[in-house]
Amino acid sequence: MCEPCYTAALRHRGTCRGCHAERRLVHPPGPQAHTCADCAGLPTSHVCTDCGREDKLYERGRCERCALARRAGKLLRADHGKVPAELLAVHDAILATSTPRTALNWLRGGAGAAVLADLAAGTTALTHDALDAHPRRRGADYLRHVLVAADVLPARDEPLARIEAWVATVLAEVQDGEHRRLLQGYATWQVLRRLRRRAARSATGHSPTGYPRTQLRTAARFLNWLDQQGLTLDRCRQGDLDDWLAATPTGYPARDFLAWAAEHHHCIPMLVPATARNTGTAIDADERWALVARLLHDDSLDLADRVAGALLLCYGQQLSRIAVMRTDQVHHRGDPDIVALRFAAHEIIVPEPLSGLLTDLAAAGRRSHRGIGSPATSPWLFPGHLPGRPITAARLGERLRLLGIRALPARRATLVQLAAEVPAAVLAELLNLTPATATRWTRDSGADWSGYAAELAHRHDHQP
Repeated sequence: MCEPCYTAALRHRGTCRGCHAERRLVHPPGPQAHTCADCAGLPTSHVCTDCGREDKLYERGRCERCALARRAGKLLRADHGKVPAELLAVHDAILATSTPRTALNWLRGGAGAAVLADLAAGTTALTHDALDAHPRRRGADYLRHVLVAADVLPARDEPLARIEAWVATVLAEVQDGEHRRLLQGYATWQVLRRLRRRAARSATGHSPTGYPRTQLRTAARFLNWLDQQGLTLDRCRQGDLDDWLAATPTGYPARDFLAWAAEHHHCIPMLVPATARNTGTAIDADERWALVARLLHDDSLDLADRVAGALLLCYGQQLSRIAVMRTDQVHHRGDPDIVALRFAAHEIIVPEPLSGLLTDLAAAGRRSHRGIGSPATSPWLFPGHLPGRPITAARLGERLRLLGIRALPARRATLVQLAAEVPAAVLAELLNLTPATATRWTRDSGADWSGYAAELAHRHDHQP
């Protein structure tokens, strides 16, 4: 008998026809078994020595859950004889995992488990700073999410914390003292300050930091170029900047640094021309609607993928926005048959069959239990594998690509349709676009909304 069939036989449970108890069913042999070993007159086997449950045994006569309890307790008790009070919530979260074998393997060889052992032994402090400094960085980062999900550590914006550490490293590598002073001022009072303000307003606790890193690197490259030309920033003129931009096609991100520098009198105001934006290709309408039909009606697809793809193809939502949607954005408007979905300040009534898929996914998210140490329920519509965190936009994009959905061309096709149907101002709020971008999409779609403002102005209930 192969391993999967052997495991299935050992875990074939149900109500015994003889004693009516919940037991392992062993007779007649095979999937049709309906009688327990006692009632069938057969010897009982594979019974956990700790809990007495009939199950596949993991080690030393114990089932997976009991083996997990023993191993977790041994690791967390360390030399104290009992689990430290501050780690009890972590202990309970590990035992509550829906995949005990995965948790057992993690405790046996996972880098995060080794860090957890250090916390239990008291050799590593229970703080974010101590985890940042731990030599097992990847393990410490995963464990951090477990600790935060269990309310043992306060939540923090991880990308923001990482870019703060990255900035310190980058500045330490700058040899020129004047360059370092300028870059430190720019990073502290412009880049990081702006990120902290955004993080304070964000509900996701996950700041995008890719472009800010590019801005700082580009500013450093520009200062190095000036030095090679025998120039300083205060002596730089527009012609010098133009020469650098001509030789550096990727120099546009320096625009933010130069605006900050001019505002603080480190240089004269200079112009960095905006780069031409290529909207790229879009899938055609037939392909788009064929994809939508498959997502809405093919029950063999993963529910989360179906909803994410539909939100992209029907409502033009960005993957970064879909990934951090919360279950409370889906609700019934006083009627179980009416499902509303909230995007920022706008609320949309979702028709069937998407409304049913959304309702099912929201319910699944509320009882989600994905990774080791994950909470039993999740506020995220698309929970990720890190405890307490949503899926990443990158991972969501990978999943959709497996279904033949390329996010950017698909979203462009949706934007063209939506821009033709709603005014630019509404499109901007609905899709989190800048007014200029929304106006450009409306113009490109061929829509004419010139009479929209006039119509609003003449409505009786409109307040100018």
